Amino acid sequence: MANPIIEDIKLKVRSGNPITRLIIINAAVFLFVSILAILSFLTGNSIFAVTLENFVKENISLSLNVQGLIHKPWTLITYMFTHYGVGHIFWNMISLYWFGQILSSYTSEKKIIPLYLLGGIAGALVTIVLIQFIPGFYAYTGGSMIGGSAGVTAIIIAAAVLVPNYRMNLLFIGSVKLIYVAMVVIFLDVLNLASSDNIGGNIAHLGGALMGYLFIVQYKKGNDWSLWLNRFFDWIKGLFKKSPKSKMKVAYKRSVSDEEYNYNKKVTQEQIDLILDKISKSGYESLTKSEKDILFKASK
Repeated sequence: MANPIIEDIKLKVRSGNPITRLIIINAAVFLFVSILAILSFLTGNSIFAVTLENFVKENISLSLNVQGLIHKPWTLITYMFTHYGVGHIFWNMISLYWFGQILSSYTSEKKIIPLYLLGGIAGALVTIVLIQFIPGFYAYTGGSMIGGSAGVTAIIIAAAVLVPNYRMNLLFIGSVKLIYVAMVVIFLDVLNLASSDNIGGNIAHLGGALMGYLFIVQYKKGNDWSLWLNRFFDWIKGLFKKSPKSKMKVAYKRSVSDEEYNYNKKVTQEQIDLILDKISKSGYESLTKSEKDILFKASK
């Protein structure tokens, strides 16, 4: 009999929105790593428990050197879903939830996971490159990095670039424009570059921020960098779906992209606003036949 908790988690991952899926995956990895650490502690740091814990950590965290990345390329993805501390995962996930909701409401939910991944990859590559070439960072070449901060920062900056005047209500501060929140995030990361506490993380944040900025700049130009990743995800899903063959032929209308849909919606709303304004000034009879048709269709 299947475990109801496991089945419920599977259902949430399959049917939940992208933000929920990212949070669940991060939480699951965090619990797995934490359980290994607890087992090591309870067994008195037995050789087997410690070896298992170290093996897992070494194979999911990102090495801050080119050789490590070449030998373990999968860590370019796994590191951004790995957290070791409760505070670390809590603030990353709460930020992902807040800013992910804002970004998805002004674009679409299908932008969240691709941008999280692209931000995490950009943060990792920028960190590795800078550590190789900047003398002050040489000491961190043999280190490793974990955390979803780069991906989350990409989402924060993307939201701020897209809707800079959006206001957030912050505790003890009040209403603040999103662009100012983003500026503070970047300022703190730059300020902490010389900090030995989390040098890799701070550089990765800046790499993620750069990706978030470029992502929205290109999005505004009509270049959606999330399309190829979403197509890849759809292809993967298709491998696990068995659809029965049907002899019936059905004609489908061409589906529109998120950008086309949002544009058409905006144009229609602007037309309706102009028509309603005309009614308020000159009455319903002043409308042309096409204007009446538009209003009638909108009422449906």
